Amino acid sequence: MLDPEGIDLDDLVTALDDRTPEQSWWIHPETGEVVPHVPEACSGVAETVDDLAGAGWVQVLPVEGREGYRDMADFTAGVQHRRAAELLDRAINGRGAFRRFKNTLFEFPEVRDQWYRFRDARSRRRALEWLVDAGLVEREAGARARARYPDPSPQNEDVPAVVAADLASLYGPRLRQVLLFGSWASGEGSVESDLDLLVVLDGLDSPWAELRRMDDVLGQHTERSGITLTALPVSQESMSRPTEPWLVRAKAESVRIR
Repeated sequence: MLDPEGIDLDDLVTALDDRTPEQSWWIHPETGEVVPHVPEACSGVAETVDDLAGAGWVQVLPVEGREGYRDMADFTAGVQHRRAAELLDRAINGRGAFRRFKNTLFEFPEVRDQWYRFRDARSRRRALEWLVDAGLVEREAGARARARYPDPSPQNEDVPAVVAADLASLYGPRLRQVLLFGSWASGEGSVESDLDLLVVLDGLDSPWAELRRMDDVLGQHTERSGITLTALPVSQESMSRPTEPWLVRAKAESVRIR
């Protein structure tokens, strides 16, 4: 049996994804070497596929296209960027889904990078599963190797926490608390919901002036995440003894993030 650590998974992933006409891929069951074979050109290992098979090499057949489609669908379902998720969902429906999906990703560089990490993890797990199914790697060893490549989260940052950190840099000691309220605090929020924040400050004179001051921070994170961010500045005194019904309700349901 082969040791998964000694196999070049990148080569095997390439072999499993390659559907080039007249080209085939082969793996040696003792060394784990993966090589292509093209009839018109010697692979450097054998002249013909019969020679390869006779020498004990195992052919690597490409995975079905539905595996790639499933990857796109699973990734799209987890995308937190509202606009990107909407366009990707449209892209994967109907003929030409792979091309449209790829073109859509180029509009969202951060989401595209997340897709590459997601795709690479899926491809490596699929390669290891293929090795086990082909009888080249023991099942337990394959399972341990696959565990090293979990699906990365498409949304790999805590948006409320990152916004709160930027607000702390903006206000310094004036910032007393940042609280999350509304649907995101209750766990019912989604990329379709506004992310609502209570920003508790010392020395609040004009809420409108504070909103203008926060505008750049909120705008940058709205553009980056695709989630609409709203913030309500309140004074520490008002937060300690709320009298307005909306503030009483918001305080009761809020979750402190800073």
